[in-house]
Amino acid sequence: MTPILEAKGVRVEVPGRTLLEDISCQLPTGRRIALLGPNGAGKSTLLRVLSGSLALTRGAVQLLGEPMAKFSRPRIARILAYVPQLRPPLLPLTVLEIATMGRLSHTGLFHSLTLQDKERVEAALRRLDVIHLVHRDATTLSGGELQRVFLARALAQEAQLLLLDEPLSGLDARHQLELLQLFDELVSEGRTILWSVHDLRLSAEMGGEALLLDRGRLSAEGPIEDVLASAAAQEAFGLQIGHDDGRWSFSLS
Repeated sequence: MTPILEAKGVRVEVPGRTLLEDISCQLPTGRRIALLGPNGAGKSTLLRVLSGSLALTRGAVQLLGEPMAKFSRPRIARILAYVPQLRPPLLPLTVLEIATMGRLSHTGLFHSLTLQDKERVEAALRRLDVIHLVHRDATTLSGGELQRVFLARALAQEAQLLLLDEPLSGLDARHQLELLQLFDELVSEGRTILWSVHDLRLSAEMGGEALLLDRGRLSAEGPIEDVLASAAAQEAFGLQIGHDDGRWSFSLS
C-alpha cells in the first residue's frame, strides 16, 4: 500500500549548518508514530519539511505517492494538518474564528460555511473540550487552552494525516490523557499521526511506532519498544534505558 507520506534523502541546510541529513522514512496509513529525539535533534525541522512549509536543500517529499511540489496548498491542507509548537495568536480572534480556519481548504476564502462545515467545526471543538470557549478572545486563553484550540482547528480540516509538534505541551494531566485517547480514536478511524514528544516514559506506554532523530539524522525506527531499547536511543539521549517486567527506567549514563 502506498504510504500517505514519504521522505526520500531529505537534506536541509542553513548558512553554516546542516539541520537534517539524508532522512528517508514512510508514514503508512492508520498509524500513530512518535517522533523522538533530544533537543536540537531536528524534530521540528522535519515536521516543517513534511508539512511542505520548509524548503529542502536536497531530496524529496511525496504525498500519496506523488511529489508534494505538484500539490496546491489547499489540496495539501485537505490531506494533512500541521500544528507547530504553540504560538500565541497575533490578532484578537475568537476561538470559533480560529477553529473555523480549518475549513478554508474546503470552502476557499470567499465562500460562506455550509451547515456541514459548521457541524465539522463544532464537532472538533467538542472533541478537544473547548466548545465552551467559542466566544473567547484567543489572546486571553491559557497555553493549554490555546493548544487545544489549534488542535481543534486541525481536526476541523478532516485531514488524513496530522503532523503535531509537541501537542502535549501546556496541557494538564487530564487533558494529556484525553488527547492520547483521542489519538487512538483517530487512528482507529484511519488517520495517521506523527507527533513529537519529549516524555519517553509516556511515549513508551502509548506503544505504536517511533522515529528517532539524533543530530539531524534518522538513527532508529520501528516499534517504539525496539527504538527505545536500542543503543542508538541511549547514545542520542545520553541515558541508560532499561525495560524490565513491563516497566521502563531512565537514568544518567
